[in-house]
Amino acid sequence: MGNKKIIMLVGSILLGALAGFALLGYVRGVRDEVLDDVSRVPVYVVSGPIAEGTTAASAQPSITLSEIESSFLPANAIVDLSQIEGQVAASDLVQNQILLAGSFADPGVVETTFANQLAPGHVAVTITLPPKRAVNGFLSPGDFVDIIVLGDPPIQAGDGDVFETSLQSSPYERPARTLFRGVRIESIDNDILGVAPAEGEVAPEAASEELNIGLAVPSSAAQRILSVNPEDIVLGLLPPDWEPAEQANEVTEAILVNEDLPGENPLLVTPYGADGFVDLLADAAAGNAVVDDAEEPANTNDEAPTEEAPADEAPADEAPATDEEGQ
Repeated sequence: MGNKKIIMLVGSILLGALAGFALLGYVRGVRDEVLDDVSRVPVYVVSGPIAEGTTAASAQPSITLSEIESSFLPANAIVDLSQIEGQVAASDLVQNQILLAGSFADPGVVETTFANQLAPGHVAVTITLPPKRAVNGFLSPGDFVDIIVLGDPPIQAGDGDVFETSLQSSPYERPARTLFRGVRIESIDNDILGVAPAEGEVAPEAASEELNIGLAVPSSAAQRILSVNPEDIVLGLLPPDWEPAEQANEVTEAILVNEDLPGENPLLVTPYGADGFVDLLADAAAGNAVVDDAEEPANTNDEAPTEEAPADEAPADEAPATDEEGQ
């Protein structure tokens, strides 16, 4: 009897397992049939906040292509970004929002102002410069520039004064220092970054005498910029791939008084280093290393003589060698 009960128990377990597998296969089959009847379609979704008035081109990094079930696709969903080309956001768009035809509209329909472009804590200010101190006017909204300020000329305070001596021995009359680097230009006259003129309106040409350059910066930076006399400001245009890097004050008192000029220094010679100008594109194509003059010392008066220098080289305070001796 005992063996029969064991056999019956094992048989029941096997029958239960077979029934379970059969039920699982049936459920999976039903699920696959349901999924086969549901198709998924591409749709554009907002992946990050987009402020009202933002141009479609500027908003594209915050728009992602995704998929949803076709039954949930709105009739007015954007299926091709060319549908919003040249348009601006009609309202603030939030994350995970499906991009609809009404999300963007023509600039003439949407009221867009300079204020829409300001980040929290930023203020818009204007500096007025002549073209000759603003890259000859070859600037556009969206460009990044260095703001360089010119210091006062050396003061002549009598015989033996170090600055009076500098005027006689150095070509440097005014120190130029970098106030800020990488400042983005938001507007030039009435040409505003990201704000297209209203329909039928043409932005006026900039005046040849001066440029009204709009900046949007934190309030503390605005105070520093506005504290400088505009006549002492020069803008330097930066390349598109520029990355933040400090620029030290190179025009020190030593340079004003007795520093060798770069062309007199064998480690410098040219503004691009001792090897001269290097075309980055041509150099990259040739596979050559680019000379980095950022590591070259600015002051070499106290350096030890090089290996090529003779042992009996005259001290620095003695008269310079003649052309024949220098050769």
